[in-house]
Amino acid sequence: MKIKAVKFGILSPDEIRKLSVTTIFSSEVYDNDGLPVDGGAMDRRLGALEPGEKCPVCGNTRENCPGHFAHIELAKPVIHVNFVKHILTYIKTTCRNCGRILLSQEEAQRYLELLSRLEKLDVKPLKRRLVEYVRRKASKTSTCPHCGVKQYRVRFEKPYVFYEDREEAGLVRLNPSDVRKRLEKILDDDVRLLGGDPKDARPEWMVLTVLIVPPKTVRPSILLETGIRSEDDLTHKLVDIIKINNRLREHVDSGAPNAIIEEEWDLLQYHVATYFDNEIPGIAPAKHRSGKVLKGLAQRLKGKEGRFRGSLSGKRVDFSARTVISPDPNLSINEVGVPVDIAKVLTVPERVTSWNIDELRKFVLNGPDKWPGANYVVRPDGRRIDLRFVDRKAAAESLAPGMIVERHLIDGDIALFNRQPSLHRISVMAHIVRVLPGKTFRLNLLVCPPYNADFDGDEMNLHIPQSPEAIAEARVLMLVEKNVLTPRYGGPIIGGLQDYVSGAYLLTSKSTILTREDVIDLLGVAGYRGPLPEPAILKPRHYWTGK
Repeated sequence: MKIKAVKFGILSPDEIRKLSVTTIFSSEVYDNDGLPVDGGAMDRRLGALEPGEKCPVCGNTRENCPGHFAHIELAKPVIHVNFVKHILTYIKTTCRNCGRILLSQEEAQRYLELLSRLEKLDVKPLKRRLVEYVRRKASKTSTCPHCGVKQYRVRFEKPYVFYEDREEAGLVRLNPSDVRKRLEKILDDDVRLLGGDPKDARPEWMVLTVLIVPPKTVRPSILLETGIRSEDDLTHKLVDIIKINNRLREHVDSGAPNAIIEEEWDLLQYHVATYFDNEIPGIAPAKHRSGKVLKGLAQRLKGKEGRFRGSLSGKRVDFSARTVISPDPNLSINEVGVPVDIAKVLTVPERVTSWNIDELRKFVLNGPDKWPGANYVVRPDGRRIDLRFVDRKAAAESLAPGMIVERHLIDGDIALFNRQPSLHRISVMAHIVRVLPGKTFRLNLLVCPPYNADFDGDEMNLHIPQSPEAIAEARVLMLVEKNVLTPRYGGPIIGGLQDYVSGAYLLTSKSTILTREDVIDLLGVAGYRGPLPEPAILKPRHYWTGK
């Protein structure tokens, strides 16, 4: 099955209730015996967390229970702080009385047909421009073309307060109930014209009447060494919401004065807003008693340590190493010098065959501490044998085709080498391993430009591909020699520059005089095997020129 697209929407109150396994109504989390309270923020039905605990909803233990959602029925509607811009658009472009878009029936029909045509052709930029045009035009209309009622200017005060400028009465605040009533009146076709999706994101769902409570697996509590339970920030926030919500419901039911209800309502709005995002400009962030700022849902996702950058795009991986880099002109551009200490920890799984069994036996006999050795043997049934704790002689003799030996990194293995920031494709390339003494990665100076590396303390990462497919792919596609041309401008990025060119010129110059020892050194490094050429100067000693 192929995924064609991913579509985001807003959960309707009915969908939230269908998803939910229970209503959360109690601000108590645990009873006197330390057990979760039914209807509390850590209700047992929200998933199994403790070892051996069985989930009452799905019957699974904590290993297999995915966790289950619950919901809080809010005493009064509150605005979802992340949707205020959309709410403002809907209020400004629709009639305060009948809820129709502030365009005549003919115009609305014409734009709707155009929108349908653009949707069929799938031209998103044109569709966006049409929606923006319709919004601009509708928001300038001062009298509703459908019911003839005069429209007042709507003012928005960050983060979530709406006012209506009624000339005779002055500024009148629209509470979330008023806002929701207006959004409910908007027709599905008008929602489409204003850039919304009436099927998956009705405007009134942006004003919450039901708050979804995430499963316990998303916000587990931890047991401190003192034996005290420490709850997650989201749980703290949910408890605050439940407390205020219950208090507000009591005030409404007992017919308390309007001022008290308004105050509690504002407090509920504040807690729900900071639950979603605790860095809203213009309002104080919610804090622990200790004064530490709580983390809202948005803070879990945003930024460098957030879910996307911290846990998905960049995560810690096995079979990788990082250390300082230093230059080595004696390596090929395809090679990387790897310290012995790293080569003994990073392993490559090699399947035992009749051709390599003798070599792998030597590795197993050497064990984890002597390079080149092996760290583990994996049996065909999947059992791993740690060579630190077994008789290595017996392990070597019991090797048979079909087993896998996790051997040390040796010369000729393939590794992926990377320098951050990884700005383009050639910030990661494959190199062939040369195990060398020392504590640093060594690389040829010509490979510095693609990595933008220098040797003033730069560190680089090494990754060892594990599967035969990954190894083959690295060798065929990612070797340095396959990436001499940069994808940025199509020219070579690896080649003679700076002191290479000067050095080559000076060495091959006629005025450069070389002794016999110099000539032997240079020809040896160049890989020349054969008799020495005739010297250019015979007396007083034999000398050669660069030519």
